[in-house]
Amino acid sequence: MVVKKSYYKPLYKKFIRLRKNIQNRKKLLNKFKKKKWLNLITFLRVSSRRRKKNFNNFNQHSFFVPKFGNSYKRKYLNNLLLKQRFSLFYGNLSDKILKHNIKKAKKSINKNKLSVPHILLNLFECRLDTVLYRAHFSKSIRDSRLLIQHKHVLVNNQPMTLNTYALKPGDIITLKGKGVGLVNFNAYRSNLWPITPNHLHVNYITYQIAFLSQANSFEISTQFPFWLDLNTLVTYRKY
Repeated sequence: MVVKKSYYKPLYKKFIRLRKNIQNRKKLLNKFKKKKWLNLITFLRVSSRRRKKNFNNFNQHSFFVPKFGNSYKRKYLNNLLLKQRFSLFYGNLSDKILKHNIKKAKKSINKNKLSVPHILLNLFECRLDTVLYRAHFSKSIRDSRLLIQHKHVLVNNQPMTLNTYALKPGDIITLKGKGVGLVNFNAYRSNLWPITPNHLHVNYITYQIAFLSQANSFEISTQFPFWLDLNTLVTYRKY
């Protein structure tokens, strides 16, 4: 399959602004062939090497005070970058999908004792592509989607091709075909392997995942490779 160059143009701007390979797509760096992308390529590769040598997970629940304060313009920029990082991490979400899930989280707040940010996190963490990534079966959520689209993933012994399928407690995920070899390679290359979330039970011998319950945002295994403030994200997307 030949990918048109126009497909990578919107990604160029996002990588320059965020200055972080959030989707962990090393092959994408080879597409930056022009000289004007040289500094960006060097920065991303050096930062990835540092991350391997000294892996650091961001504490999502610590607080800090900015040194010089924050103007309205700077605040708007930070909120915009926060939204872009979150959407890229979960597979390049559109604004429409993000707003839909925030509304869904607010409607279900009466049924749950959890806060809106926690409900929003659970909506994304119970998706099939996210669960494969959290179980270290893939290097990123984008790679999880490739496994699903190539029909290597079964849910309750039934082939599943829907990336955003919402798993329920008791669902069993299994792999077949060439997907087993890819998962075996990705699992041992993961920075957090064999740490898995408490809401998942993973068997690395048979390569099966049992979805047990909702995710806990306070686990190290469900952290993000960037600073994420869900309260700010929910408030910002209201407007």
